[in-house]
Amino acid sequence: MTPPQVAGRIPLVGFYMLYFGSVGVTQPFLPAYLRSLALSTTQVGLLLALSPLMSLVAPPLWGHLADRTGKISHVLTLLVVGAALGFSPLLGVSTFPALVATLAVYACFASSITPMVDSLALNRVAQVGGNYAHLRLFGSVGFILCTVSFGLVAKSVGQLAVLAPLVLLSTLAVWSLTLRSRTPLGGTPHPLAGLRLLRDNKDLRWLLAATSLHWMACTPYNGMLAIHVLALGLPPSVVGLSAGAGVAAEVAALLLYPRLAHRIAPRHLLGLAFFVSALRWVGMAFATSPVLLVALALLHSMTFGVFYVGSVAFMARRVPQHLRASGQGIFAAVTFGVGGLVGFAASGAGYALLGGGHGLFGVAALLEVVAAVLVLQASPSPKPLPKPDEPIQAAPP
Repeated sequence: MTPPQVAGRIPLVGFYMLYFGSVGVTQPFLPAYLRSLALSTTQVGLLLALSPLMSLVAPPLWGHLADRTGKISHVLTLLVVGAALGFSPLLGVSTFPALVATLAVYACFASSITPMVDSLALNRVAQVGGNYAHLRLFGSVGFILCTVSFGLVAKSVGQLAVLAPLVLLSTLAVWSLTLRSRTPLGGTPHPLAGLRLLRDNKDLRWLLAATSLHWMACTPYNGMLAIHVLALGLPPSVVGLSAGAGVAAEVAALLLYPRLAHRIAPRHLLGLAFFVSALRWVGMAFATSPVLLVALALLHSMTFGVFYVGSVAFMARRVPQHLRASGQGIFAAVTFGVGGLVGFAASGAGYALLGGGHGLFGVAALLEVVAAVLVLQASPSPKPLPKPDEPIQAAPP
């Protein structure tokens, strides 16, 4: 890679590191902070469900705006600024209604950041070369650095769980100004173009049915890990180490993915990822020791790493480039919106009904098996779709 190509990667690399660094604090630790405000686990689950609720609507709308204007980087800056401003009231609010309002506003913006930056990254790779997985892994690096550091520094989960990600989001708002759109315009897309993709492509429907179930199965871990670990009488450092170990394994998966992609079709990789995730949740249903909890987290390489880049590869072969932001928005809406909404709401109530996290993980394992069966119903991968001004290039099966 030439020096100009390396320099061109720096804005995206920094964005991924800062954004997922903030996620490295909010995802594992914010639920425990909310629980510390004397909220029930059902209320915590409902608050966590606000992000996927907004994902049902927000990503497709922001994606359409980005595709229509061709200015993904400008839309991305707006999203980050909105997320930072929406998150900031958490420093002062503590009642359930106020928390609902605050997290709803935050989710209106934050739920669309990942699909938007992924669209920008995919367009850059298509135009100047490189590999999406190797860009995305820097987000995992940022996650590891922040989640492990926070877990080791924090003696208890308090207001620092709000202040740390707020600082990262504020820094990200400034950093986002270094991004530049590299988006080809393929005409003015119809407002419902993303939904038409879903209507006209049976393979996308199989994918999204499977990925939404997979994300439901992940919500007991994503939403209740800190609560579960602390209920076992273990320190917050176990949460940070588990999350850090998981994302370190995710980085390894992202590094190896380009080699696997030339040998195994995305649908087969996804089926394998869901099956391995089922084994992970079975282990979590019985684990009580910190060593076993951290060891099981290594399977995150499949649960998120291979799942996410495999899904992006699946979508990239079936969505035209000028509708990429809309396609990623639909993926986020169905997978993280529907899957997360049902999963987080059910996890909060299920934690109380089943007497803790062990029963939840047993249910998650069953969902993963169904997801693996569904994704394998998709047809073999087609060749990549062309850019507006280029012929289709050969692709591995």
